[in-house]
Parts: sequence; structure tokens; C-alpha cells
Amino acid sequence: MRPLFTAALAAGTMLSPAGVAFAQSAGTPAMQVNEGDIVVTARRRDETLSTVPAAITALSSDDLVQRGVHTDADLQLVAPGLTIRQTQGNNSLTYSIRGQTADTFSGSPSAVIAYLNEVPMAINGANSFYDLENVQVLKGPQGTLFGRNATGGAVLYNSAKPSDKIEALVRGRIGNYDLREVEGMLNVPLVEDKVLLRGAFDVVRKDGYIRNLLNDERLGDVKRDSGRVTLTIKPTESISNTTMVQYSKAGGTNTGASYTYSVYGCGDTNNGFALTCGAGLLFGPTFDSVAGPGAWDAYLAAHPDAYAPGLIAYVDEQKRIGPYKTRHPGGASHHGKDWFVSNTTEVELSGSATLRNIFGYEDSKTRSEQPQLGAPFVTILTANAAADQYGNQLKVRSVSEELQVVGQAMGGKLDYIFGYYMQRQRSDTLWPQTYFDVSPVLAPNYVTNNFRLRNSTDALYGQLSYEVVPDLKVTGGLRYTWERVKIEQLPDATYTFGAPEQKKTFSDPSWEVGLEYKVSPDWFAYLKTRGSFRSGGFNGAAPPVNATATDGGNLFDSEHTQDIEGGVKFSGLAFGRPANFATAVFVQWIQDVQRVEFPDPDGPGGLASIAVTANVPSSRIWGFEAQGSIRPTDWLELGGSGAYTNAKFTDGNITLFGNPYSYAPVGDTPKFSGTAFAQVSLPVGEDMGEVSLRGEVYGQTAQYFSNTADSIGPGTRLPGYTLLHARLDWADIAGSNFSAALFAKNLTDEAYFVGGMTLAAALGHNAAAVGEPRTYGLEISFKY
Repeated sequence: MRPLFTAALAAGTMLSPAGVAFAQSAGTPAMQVNEGDIVVTARRRDETLSTVPAAITALSSDDLVQRGVHTDADLQLVAPGLTIRQTQGNNSLTYSIRGQTADTFSGSPSAVIAYLNEVPMAINGANSFYDLENVQVLKGPQGTLFGRNATGGAVLYNSAKPSDKIEALVRGRIGNYDLREVEGMLNVPLVEDKVLLRGAFDVVRKDGYIRNLLNDERLGDVKRDSGRVTLTIKPTESISNTTMVQYSKAGGTNTGASYTYSVYGCGDTNNGFALTCGAGLLFGPTFDSVAGPGAWDAYLAAHPDAYAPGLIAYVDEQKRIGPYKTRHPGGASHHGKDWFVSNTTEVELSGSATLRNIFGYEDSKTRSEQPQLGAPFVTILTANAAADQYGNQLKVRSVSEELQVVGQAMGGKLDYIFGYYMQRQRSDTLWPQTYFDVSPVLAPNYVTNNFRLRNSTDALYGQLSYEVVPDLKVTGGLRYTWERVKIEQLPDATYTFGAPEQKKTFSDPSWEVGLEYKVSPDWFAYLKTRGSFRSGGFNGAAPPVNATATDGGNLFDSEHTQDIEGGVKFSGLAFGRPANFATAVFVQWIQDVQRVEFPDPDGPGGLASIAVTANVPSSRIWGFEAQGSIRPTDWLELGGSGAYTNAKFTDGNITLFGNPYSYAPVGDTPKFSGTAFAQVSLPVGEDMGEVSLRGEVYGQTAQYFSNTADSIGPGTRLPGYTLLHARLDWADIAGSNFSAALFAKNLTDEAYFVGGMTLAAALGHNAAAVGEPRTYGLEISFKY
């Protein structure tokens, strides 16, 4: 049976052979089985982090609390190299690792897949983190052992499993922006070591931090309720079955890309490319040149909240009012419901083999009105008033099944895993849109995309690791995946309903070959190469034509990647003090990179646009990552982590509708990101509990929210920023079961951006998503 995990003693802690707690490294997992053993599951088996040949950042449940990681968006601040992009705001998140991501409105499978209890999650929304066993961020292609193929990485969320003892926890938080959060857990062994039950919940309310000046509404309100029940049944010593059922409900408002960032004027160019100017042309005094003299005055008379100097001038007005104020003319409501079920059965076979079956089910529904561009003009709105449709709607249902055999042979020299994976997913999408509402002078253009995508995935895989000589292992893995994709246009589609169903099968191998060497008890080194692919498909917002975007259709081809990664890890004593260090160097090549584009068939000054997914010929990413910590004294711990990522399109030139497009630089990828921390244990009497103070800083360099900033999408560079966080903990107050903490994030109240919405080619209008200002509060918990 898999060993039972136990929580760590402190943030990323492990036990030295002498029994002294010390940090494994900034953001490493705090899962321990025996002294000195830190456990991760990156290769679908329990292994110590110090001997896993992979670049991993992992966090225990204690780490998540102490470092203020409450939702997906917070992960970026503790896992350098991972970008959590908010294209459409706080409830629309996209993961990016090593330059690999999925563009909004592209229809591409995610390049970085999130899993809950080894089951792929259908929607990347803002989830509340509560009662988790650990979170692991795996970097680089993951096509051999994990579910659907991913070219960038995987994020593994593992909920806490029932234990064989009575446990309970209640934790409450209050803070600015009227934060109110309560989470709890109760663990009860119904039948000793046979039937174990665990329940957990989280309820959070928080006011938004962006004010809409048009209606005084707060954007970013949070209303999330979630509950989870987990049951483990062990009918015999060799059989275990664990079922988890989780329900989540979300409300509140979206922040959107609420900051008007850049707008192009007619005649503007960039590196020889003419820029689209439709939005700037219509929403300003130049409207008279389109609709006749007096047209702009007539528009302003009908829209008293409009900004009279026009949209182009509003870029400077946005800078004047600042990042936490906007003038969004539409709604911003968010509603979501999600059912998630996982079931894992493990059967010990004869010898050292285990049979595992992992079943997953998810049913999710969301409806979101997005403040996409932030200006007091309807250049684009997620609504179709003519059809009484408001908000983007997505319904996803997914069923997955995975059967594995995991074990050892040849006296423990050979580790093996073989498996079959299946997933069936159906997603219904409704995108109501309003373009260029300059009524009553000209009628707006209403368009609704309504389509159903069906994905059927099957895969066979196997991986072997063999110890050729003592401490030297060679690993080889192979996976073959079949992805069958179908698209059907649904009745509410404005232009495409009635088009015939389209379907296509994509299939490819994924592989891994590597060497790993335990140089000494303290040092470990590895070198490996991997290949993977991301399935092609159909973009539901593009014309339903069986052709790629180059030829004006909605089809896009698979993306392929290969990489080489080498790393060194150390865990032991440095200058006589406990220390840890890990570093990895990598280079990755990608072909047929999937990127969304909004071609403008009638030219840069035109008013028509469609969305397509293009395959950009090639890109290359290289860089390095490092993390480490040291405890120079018993009362002080120092550490940090960092990532350098150099991403570029080596061939970024394509043609759409006869017009050339050039891609550069790679978006959503800061060249450098990193954290540094210091944690001090304060001297108090033993009978008073434990008091500690932690300070942590996160910083990153500039990034782009467009992949065409050097050509048709300038004005999309987001500046770098630095955030300072702090937490004062008092655990086991006066020997009781109560603990308390004061916490603060972004102590200097720095204004910064966390992504953006680029409609450069379609509208000539771009907007940025704003990060959270300073937040602080008090946390009190009781643990039994």
C-alpha cells in the first residue's frame, strides 16, 4: 500500500537525521514518511524529492497557510517559473510554464494541466485552497505519465485523506476589504483502520478592490462556498478504496481586464505593420468621418457617461484615475457551480506490484460578464441584448478512467508502471458579443457563438527505471495517445447554426529517456530528454470550414515539443548547518505553436473581425531554475527560489486571409521571477507556545500580454514589479489548541498588472488586468 503522508512541522520542513526540523527549500513539499524523506508523486509513485529527476515546486498544507496561498492565483508568488495569467480577470485563470500556455478564445487544450487527486480538472477557475495534503508544480513536458498530454507542465492538487484518528480544525480570517473566511475539517474513523471519514468546508466573502465609476459597483467581489467529503474503505489489508466528492459554488463580480492600456489611431504603424484602428476611429471625434458631421455629438448626447475626448485620449485618463478605478459600461457578475468526484482503488498484488484504478467525474457550469476593456465605450461587450444573452457561459462534463500497474522487479532494481487512460469530455460554449455600439447613430453588431466540443482521449503508456550499476539508473517511457475532436454548432449561433458536424482524430507518441545518479548521500544529479504534443482541434468562434486558419477555417493542428533538462540536488549540511539546494537547466523546442488571432479581413481600418487559432511555425525556450535554503542558527532560516526563462519565436511568420502576421516576443513569460524569505523564531517560554515572524519578497521582470507586440500588437508590455509579504504566527498559545496570526500581502501597496486582454488585430484596443492592492488581516484557528 502507498505510505500514509503526514503534515510537515513547518514551511517546507523535513527532519534531519538528528531529529532537528529544518527547511527542505523554499516551496518544497513538507510530506514526510521517515526522517529525512520528503515525498512527491511526480512519477505516479511515492518518492523522495531529493531523488526525483525533475524540476518540482511543492507545498504542504502548512506551507499554503503560512505563505498566504488561498487560491490558484497566489501560486505564482511562491513558484517562480509559473505564471497565473488573468486574461479576463480574477475568475478566468490560465497557467503558463516555460512559455507554454493556452490563449483565451483559442479552443486549445491547456499546455499546463491541473489535476485534483490525479484527475484532470475541466475548468481553470479561481478555487479556494482548504484541507489540501499538498500542491506540486511539475515543470516541463508531462506527456508520458499524466492524463492528457501537456507541453508545459502540470499542477497537482491533492486533498487530505482520512486518517485513523479523530481530528478537527476550525480556522477563521478577517481582514480589509471586509474579508470573512471560515474553513473547517472533521476526521472520524467510523471503523478502526477499516472505514475512515473526513469532511471539510470553506466559506469566503470579500469585497472587490476595483471601483466602477459608472455605477459605483465593486469589481472583484468574492463569494465562494465549497464542501468536500472523503471516505476510505479498507476491506482487507491489501485493498483500499478512497472516494472524494466535492461541491463548489462561486458568485461575486469579475475584475476583468479593466484597465484601458493602449489604443491605436488610423495611420499608426509598428515595425512596418499597419495597426488596426476600428475602436479609436469610431469612439472619438473621428467618428464624424465615418457617419457624417455631428455624429460624435449625437453619440455623446445619447451617452452622457462617455468620455468626450474619445477612446484614444482615454488612455491618459485611465492613467490619471489609476489602476483601481474603471468605467465599464456593462455587467460584471460571475456565477459558477462545480461537482467533482474522484475514486481511487488500490489492490496489492503478489510480489511488489500494485493495481490502481483512478476514476474521475466533473460537471461544471459558469456564467461570467467580463469587464474586458475598461473604457466607457462599448467596443466589445460579453452580451447580446437583441437575443437577451448576458455573460459568457460554459458547461463542461468530463469522465475519466485510468488503470495502472505499478511495481518493482529484479530484486528492486527495476521500477515499472504500465497503464491505460481514457477521458470523455463535452463542453458547451455560449459567447454573446456586442461590437461597436455607437447607437443611435449606427446600430451595434451583435454576434453569438454557440457550439459544442466533444473530446475523446485514449492512451496507453509505460515507463521503466533500471539500476544498471549501484546508484545509477536509466529511465525510458513511452505513451501513445489518440484524441478525437468533434464540433457541433448549436441553435443560438448567429451565423453558423446548421453547419455540418466536423471531426478529426489526432494521434502521436510521447516519450522520455533519462539518467539519474545518486552521487553521494547528499548529492543527486540527472539528465533527461522528453517529447510530447498538444492535440489539435477546432476553434468554435471561427468559420466552420474544414481548413486551418491559414486557409480561413476553424481547424488547428497539433503542437509538438522536445526538451533536454539536467539538474543537481543537494540535501545535507553546509558549513555544519542544515541546507538544501536544487537547480535545473533546460532547453525546449516547440513546433506548430497554437496561438489565437483575430484577423481583420477588410483591413486595419475595417469593422469586421473573427477569431481563429493559428499554428505558428516554431519557438525555443531555454533557462534555469534554482531553489535553496539554509538554517544558519536554530532561530533563523533563510532561503529563496528563482527562474530565468528566455523564450522566443524562432519562426513566427504566418499568413491569414492574405495578410502577413509576425509573432514576437512570447507572451506571459517574464524573463526572471524569484522569491526570497527569512523566518525568525522569537524567544518565548516553552509553555507559551511558538512565535515566529516570516518576511517574503516576490519579484518579476516585465512581460507581454500579446504574442505580437513587435508587429500588430504594440503597447502590450507590462512592467515588472516587487511584492513584500509578512506573517506573524503564534502557535499553540500558552499550550492550548488555539493559534493566531497577523498577515499582510503586498505591504508596500504596489500597483501592478497580472495579465491582459489584447484585441489589437480585431479592434485596436488593449486592456490590462490589475493585481490585488495591499491586503491584511487576522487569523485564528483551533485544532483538535
